[in-house]
Amino acid sequence: MAEPDEDSLDTDSRIRRGVLRTLTNGILLSVALAVIGGWIYTGFYRLELGEEAVIFTLGQHTRTVKHEGLNWHWPEPIEYGWPINTRGQRTVEFGTYTASNVARETEPEHAGPQSQGLFIQTADKNIVAATFEVQYTLDDPFSYQFGMVDPEAILQEATQAAVREVMGGMVIDDVLLMRRREAQIQAKQILESTLAVYLANLSDASAFTIDKVNFLEVHPPLAVRAAFKEVEAARQDEERAVSAAEGDEREILERARARSSELRESSEAYKEAKVLESAGEAARFEALLVEYQRAPEVTRRRLYLETMEVVMPNVEKMVVEPGTVSLMPLLPMQRMPAPVSAPTKAKKEDGEP
Repeated sequence: MAEPDEDSLDTDSRIRRGVLRTLTNGILLSVALAVIGGWIYTGFYRLELGEEAVIFTLGQHTRTVKHEGLNWHWPEPIEYGWPINTRGQRTVEFGTYTASNVARETEPEHAGPQSQGLFIQTADKNIVAATFEVQYTLDDPFSYQFGMVDPEAILQEATQAAVREVMGGMVIDDVLLMRRREAQIQAKQILESTLAVYLANLSDASAFTIDKVNFLEVHPPLAVRAAFKEVEAARQDEERAVSAAEGDEREILERARARSSELRESSEAYKEAKVLESAGEAARFEALLVEYQRAPEVTRRRLYLETMEVVMPNVEKMVVEPGTVSLMPLLPMQRMPAPVSAPTKAKKEDGEP
């Protein structure tokens, strides 16, 4: 049935038809705006503390959002993303048989439920049971999410391979007693280089940042464990003896340095005293030279007498003229003590008859 022509309709019909058309267009526009708004609203997402979002635009990785809180990207299928928790340090233990790693242990030596540690063969054909852990943080969320099929499993396998390579190149004494710290450092370096090779063609950034490979416990087999404990005790005794000897060495060296410093200071003082004494003797000689030039005979005689006083200090000495010993009395060089006066006796003798 054909619609009637608008010119043939009356005024009320034309008004009703215009209102109906306007309402229909408004409803359609509102629905379209609601659909577009809902589609745009799906692009909002929230990142919690420690999360990062990997954003893809038309299937290509374009950016990684690290801003916490409310964010927005173009809704799918233009853009889409995956939030990944990168917060904090993560730890994976090996050889402890927790629920997270029992399923991954497939080697025959791990079948015993009572055994502890991974059994590793050393360079001298011995076996050690090692319990260790790797501590890591997520470096690049894109490489972590899309660089490997199962990044956690790959990390565990790479860590075990690195530890086995390091311990397999050492003898058992080095692993148990001497070079444990060195083995940890080498295992960390090998693990980092292995993971870098895995992601060489994907991204410049590594999925993992390896913080530390830590050996928790390394034991010999149970049959020889007591002997190795004795070896460890002997090594500790050796270290204590070496420490005591080094302490004695430091003490002796300090005492020798102090004695050397004391002798050096005393020798310097003796040297200064001798220099001053020599300077005084030189000044005295110059003064005597002046006196000798003025009166040679008197000065010569005085020097001779002073020298005799020094050479023979405890001998009574007298000065005489040559050839006059039998004619003149001897004159002592030292002053003779004065005779004791006796006035009382003289008075008594005067009073005697």
